[in-house]
Amino acid sequence: MDIGEPPPDPFAGMAPGERKRAQEVAILRMAYDLSSFHSIIPRERPDFALTRRAGGRPFGVEITQLFIHESQARFNLVHGYAHRLWSGGSHLHKRDVNILKSVTVEITDKHGNLRQANVPAIIMESPTVADFRSSLCGVIRSKAARRYDSDGFSHLNLVILDWFELKFDATEYLTDQFFDQEVRSALKESPFREVLLIIYNTAGSKDADPNEPAKPDARIIPLQQLLAMERFYVTGGVIDRECDGILGDVAELNRLAIDHVTRVQGYGEAVECEGRPFLRYRGTLIELGEQGMQVRETGDYEMPSYPTIAIPDRMESEVEERVTAAVEASVLGFGFARPANRPSIWSES
Repeated sequence: MDIGEPPPDPFAGMAPGERKRAQEVAILRMAYDLSSFHSIIPRERPDFALTRRAGGRPFGVEITQLFIHESQARFNLVHGYAHRLWSGGSHLHKRDVNILKSVTVEITDKHGNLRQANVPAIIMESPTVADFRSSLCGVIRSKAARRYDSDGFSHLNLVILDWFELKFDATEYLTDQFFDQEVRSALKESPFREVLLIIYNTAGSKDADPNEPAKPDARIIPLQQLLAMERFYVTGGVIDRECDGILGDVAELNRLAIDHVTRVQGYGEAVECEGRPFLRYRGTLIELGEQGMQVRETGDYEMPSYPTIAIPDRMESEVEERVTAAVEASVLGFGFARPANRPSIWSES
């Protein structure tokens, strides 16, 4: 099979610093509709200052990428590396030799009929979900440990572009694909109001033409908000089971769930909104009512000032211990992930 020439380099002619900044802008575009902002100012620590309207306070955005290892980072960030290996060229680093293996493969249809032979490919060992979570935790902690010039900012966000590309169905997934106790702790302890993970939906669309090449389907997972929803929902469910027949109404369940999430688990705080108690965690407000769990998000606007309140409701100590153990072992099933934007700089690559 003739592999031809490598595709055009979208960052050709740029110095290393310019190339890095252009990649950061491309990732920023995936997370935000930049046309809706009054100003976008490149800077350092954080990488960007975004302002929605003239005279408004900006918020800061730090950009990073999540790779399996350095070899995969070189493979994806060094233009033409795949073509170099397919053409019989040498590896760029000695560590890459046993990790990036250049081979040819055959492509068949679902009936086993040969569609294409001698297709060049690069084989790497597949990571596990545990590997992904460990790396995700490391990136969050690493970025959280940096010194940021946060003066004048309303808040800071972190955007992570995932290159693990594990199996992911955006219409049906469990939160343990992203969270274990280490990741939860890293998020809780970080300075970021939101951590936006850009991940690819590998399940594909049911309406897609099987004879056409699959189009990349990037999605955005707001990890801080998902964490708050997970902790609140599973806590409410466990309390409801443990206190079946004891609770007076949904309002009491709501108060007990807020108390446990804030006081025992250490996520967020109890606030009063519209005369009712809510859990406030970073940029998210959550309440359990008659219609189910209500989630309100402030996005990247400045947070309204809600008064903190004390929750007097308490479960008996034995019940609380059982709830705590059950909550630690529980995860949330979810079925939505917002589509990411397609960065224009990569639209022709």
